[in-house]
Amino acid sequence: MNKFLIGLLLLISSSFAVAEIDPFEETNRVVYEFNETIDDNLLEPVSRAYKDNMPNFVQDRVSNFFGNLRDVTTLANQILQFKVEQSAITLGRIAVNSTVGLYGLFDVATEIDLTTTNEDFGQTLALWGVNEGPYIVLPLMGPSTLRDSAGLYVDLSSDANLINEMEDMGALSASTMNLIDKRVELLPVTDLIDQSDDPYITMRSSYLQKREFDIFDGNPPVTEDDEF
Repeated sequence: MNKFLIGLLLLISSSFAVAEIDPFEETNRVVYEFNETIDDNLLEPVSRAYKDNMPNFVQDRVSNFFGNLRDVTTLANQILQFKVEQSAITLGRIAVNSTVGLYGLFDVATEIDLTTTNEDFGQTLALWGVNEGPYIVLPLMGPSTLRDSAGLYVDLSSDANLINEMEDMGALSASTMNLIDKRVELLPVTDLIDQSDDPYITMRSSYLQKREFDIFDGNPPVTEDDEF
């Protein structure tokens, strides 16, 4: 059933032309406003309180710990993308940080130049030639495309997502702590988007540009518009 749903999503995705990147803008704006309401009243205040009141040492340990777990998902996608050298480096990162780095609490790997960039199944699908499809704003999850939505589903349900395998961490679940950690990283971006004339358009443009940057490993193809 899961494979059928993903296949259906990708089939629909391939039927949309690039010019039709946001055919659901009216609905997307409604979902965007819903997400903003939740974020303004819950996620952002909690994240800012965490950033302002939690000691930097603790924040760094939390970020490193979850970053180490996310590296496992990155490794799985690098393997699927046949990135042999990057896979070896990421595997080395996980091994070093999980042992010398005390289960990822300390990012020893970066200190010895074992660095990697995040990879997800949406990027893997792009490498396999799947069209990105229409732009979609997912409830609670934020900006996406049809291709990235399918990729997100795979990443979240995959055995490589070790965060799902963790037991609750006291009053907060591992998923909640991971969400807060990621939301803190986005605070500077949030401030810039909120200052724009149309935050929805700014969010859409920023997301699509970043995804292209990620998919092409920082070297997106030059288009005719870029030459002028």
